[in-house]
Amino acid sequence: IIEGGVSTQENVEVLRMFRKHCKVLVAVGECALTGGVPSLRNTVPLKECVEEAYLKGFTVVDGVIPNDPDLPLLLDRVYPAHEVVKIDYHLPGCPPSADTLWAALTALLSDEPVELPYSLIRYD
Repeated sequence: IIEGGVSTQENVEVLRMFRKHCKVLVAVGECALTGGVPSLRNTVPLKECVEEAYLKGFTVVDGVIPNDPDLPLLLDRVYPAHEVVKIDYHLPGCPPSADTLWAALTALLSDEPVELPYSLIRYD
């Protein structure tokens, strides 16, 4: 089970490792399915996002862009998980309802097909 969008090189590596070692990979939540709110930065070049966050933002006091080798490298945009690896099941929602999680997990654990009726995946 994975959650979250893919926004750093480390995210890509971890997601690929999960895919390599998992028989079934389930993406949970809107960030994993679409990039979610973090993907709003996809409309602005990465350089501008970093400058706004660390140099020009109205809450910035001592503007310094972090430059530590231990920090993961940011990708040019935030990607949904299925654009990086094959995802077997997608559970929508922010977060998915407990009933949706329960239905999917109990089906997977009992080796049954995952069937999510519309009532479990609609949000209106």
